[in-house]
Amino acid sequence: MDNADLIRNVSLIGHLHHGKTSFVDCLVEQTHPELQQTEDKAFRYTDTLYTEQARGVSIKAAPVTLVLQDVKEKSYLMNILDTPGHVNFSDEVTAAIRVSDGVVLFVDAAEGIMLNTERLLKHAIQEGLALTICINKIDRLILELKLPPQDAYYKLKFLLDEINSLIATYTEDTERPVMSPLSGNVCFASSEYGFCFTLKSFAQLYSRHYGGGFNVQQFARRLWGDQYFNKEK
Repeated sequence: MDNADLIRNVSLIGHLHHGKTSFVDCLVEQTHPELQQTEDKAFRYTDTLYTEQARGVSIKAAPVTLVLQDVKEKSYLMNILDTPGHVNFSDEVTAAIRVSDGVVLFVDAAEGIMLNTERLLKHAIQEGLALTICINKIDRLILELKLPPQDAYYKLKFLLDEINSLIATYTEDTERPVMSPLSGNVCFASSEYGFCFTLKSFAQLYSRHYGGGFNVQQFARRLWGDQYFNKEK
């Protein structure tokens, strides 16, 4: 905490029930292995009010401080602000965004961009904050919608295209950020099943599991977009 360069304030924003509070639970579990939530009851650490616990809806923005590592295993002190997704409590989100270095916008993979998602994205862009997209609940594409891999990929791609077109609409700067898994500013997650990955972290995981022998960076780049195998070359 003495080194300000290693502290990051990050707000988790997104539409109602797109998995922000459950995601914080996953982070707490990862950093505190002694805490294991039971299947029948989620922790919901940041829902400290009785009404929040009873209704299963966040009402106040709640901070939690964790030490987390990046893919290079460098540690940062992360002040993570879990914000309400309900439009009635948007003032809490505004307050959280004001004290943040960056935001993570949560989008339900099955539901896609909702009205509040669009409003929050516009707000984050107006504040000029660093933006990361977390496409959450990707398990729903498999378990609920039962999409084959190709269709699931196109659905995710369409979702990102929609986000990028909204960013283009709300950004006057010509050098606007492009949200793409290849840029490392998009991650895929399932709060329900406790996993989250970027292309790079998935490639590293794959390399560790199967013994490597290939360039992780090159492999990560081939996990998104149209990739073809040419027998002649």
